[in-house]
Amino acid sequence: MRKCYPGGKTKAFNITYDDGVLQDVPFVAMLNRYGLKGTFNLNAQLMEEEFVWTHPNGMPVRRLDPAIAQSLYDGHEVASHSLTHPYMKDLPTEEILRQMGADQLALQQLFGREVLGFAVPFDYYDDRIAQCARQVGYAYARTSDLSLSYQPCRDYYYWKAGVYHLMPELKCYVEGFFESREELAVCQIVGHSYDLDAEHLWDTLESICRRVSEAKDIWPCTHLELVRYLQAMDAFDGVNRSHQILWFEENGMIRTLHPGESI
Repeated sequence: MRKCYPGGKTKAFNITYDDGVLQDVPFVAMLNRYGLKGTFNLNAQLMEEEFVWTHPNGMPVRRLDPAIAQSLYDGHEVASHSLTHPYMKDLPTEEILRQMGADQLALQQLFGREVLGFAVPFDYYDDRIAQCARQVGYAYARTSDLSLSYQPCRDYYYWKAGVYHLMPELKCYVEGFFESREELAVCQIVGHSYDLDAEHLWDTLESICRRVSEAKDIWPCTHLELVRYLQAMDAFDGVNRSHQILWFEENGMIRTLHPGESI
């Protein structure tokens, strides 16, 4: 049997964007228009401060006000990006735990739902940070490392996204995903929505979203939905030991396995 995603889809697609900035408003609208799902990694304290900085090209970048963000991400995943976006290498463990835990709590209170994903700020990551993510109760931690692969990462606390949307490999990576026949293939694009203005990427991302929405074999998902499904497949040993339906393809036919059912 070949493992599949929900609905018998053979591939999964997710976009995960950091920082919660003003450009998320039209970007979420675009995702909604194409029936796709995003994961948005937010810093609760910086949102409260309405933090503004200047892009290298001179464009001002503004974080979303919490009042705007509160309903913007309905139907999408809200994940933590730490409380104040620090470089964690030199922080004491207690401060790392505070950055993770306080951000999680603040986001859960703002959005009225669980926040179980963590995206690491900047590009440093180590075992200590991974252990803190587990201790706080996150289901996964996404690092800044990139795989350029369609194979889903199996260490959920050292998760590598597929491609950064400013990389020259973006077009080739996406084209390869549409052609891929790997089992449980996944395409995950990471970035910031302000880049779509700063680097004139709106048409590029809209073209990708349109093609994904038109494909019959792709499951649009949040990062957390992807991890939960993969965890369920990890536990499969002939018996569905999870609380969700598992999907397979067998001899050209789609087969489902409900919780507790066995082959």
